[in-house]
Amino acid sequence: MLWVGLASFCAVASVFVTYYLLVLKSPKVSEYTRAIEKAMSNDLLANELPRVSVLVPAYNEEEVIVRRLEDIAAMEYPREKIEVVLIDDCSTDGTSVVAKRRLDELGLSGRILRNQERMGLNGCINRGVEESKGDLVLTTDADVTVDHDALIKSLRVLLSVGHAGAITARMIPVSETQTNAVRIEKSYRDLYDSMAVAESAIHSTFPGYSPFALFRKSTFTAIPVGYGSCDGNISLSIIRRGLRFLLVPNIAFYEPVASDIREQIRQKTRRAARQVQSVLANKEMLFRHEYGAFGMRILPLRFLMMTLCPPLFLVGFAGLFLAAVWESAGWPLLVLCLALLVSYVAGKAKPGRLGLPVSVFAHLLYLSIGLVMSTQNLRIWKPIERSTTGKAL
Repeated sequence: MLWVGLASFCAVASVFVTYYLLVLKSPKVSEYTRAIEKAMSNDLLANELPRVSVLVPAYNEEEVIVRRLEDIAAMEYPREKIEVVLIDDCSTDGTSVVAKRRLDELGLSGRILRNQERMGLNGCINRGVEESKGDLVLTTDADVTVDHDALIKSLRVLLSVGHAGAITARMIPVSETQTNAVRIEKSYRDLYDSMAVAESAIHSTFPGYSPFALFRKSTFTAIPVGYGSCDGNISLSIIRRGLRFLLVPNIAFYEPVASDIREQIRQKTRRAARQVQSVLANKEMLFRHEYGAFGMRILPLRFLMMTLCPPLFLVGFAGLFLAAVWESAGWPLLVLCLALLVSYVAGKAKPGRLGLPVSVFAHLLYLSIGLVMSTQNLRIWKPIERSTTGKAL
């Protein structure tokens, strides 16, 4: 069992080390950040700004939809060039009524599309894009808020960076409480942001964030309904067109996260399963030169990290534990204790976050469960139990 555990851990480590050397340490990262800063300084004339359709899929969001619409109205963008398209996925509360009333009060141009049956997030996005009238589409969620200059900054990057097809932003977790679930999420987002920026510098990131994704309507391809994640499918469809899907670190949106670990497990395992579905459905993009460095480097490594590493990590962990118990090999337990100690010290260095080892372990566990769940139909969703409904850090 000891050698099985060691071999499994070595296989996982080799994938992450390769990713670190080929992606995170890429010299293109500094070049990319300079290009973003230059794009941010570009002036756009108000009369030349395109019309933007903001899509808001919603299911039982009466509690937060007013704040979302007010946040859209506060964006630094001509209000007459914003169209709000709210897709009500058979809500059983007053989401549509409350949203329509607030749209009128705010003077926002918008429509409420009511689905006759539940379509899920992918179906809502497809319908919203099809019935939108803007040149650009901005996908979002009912419970997020964004920096008010996020839209105009994203447009500057979209128009300035070569072959840019879509722009997404950093996700800032929001919670009024500091539970272990929140700390795990914050620690993971630190790592994910670094990964997404490095991938964007090389070519494109995957999967991005559908709560903030800006793209030209003409580049959108209808995404599969009932299979795969919305953000994963959107990003891969953009890349298939020979365009880049970029995360811009200078732009952020704020999303309430689960404060209860059980809620986090429910949310994260479902998301993991849908991401696994997306990558499996697009596996023919692996090692294809037409997708540039994304097809040759980023996607293959992400594929291994999402499908192979999670079960191998669990096998490795179980192997070392069983070796310590059954074979009286005490040093595996020492290694595990040292890992926990390093995680604890890292958590103290960054208050509000758990150390990276704990966060990575948690998300590998979620991916392992997601692999099993990926065989299921995960079309419809239900909102998480939130600990906050406002912007907070």
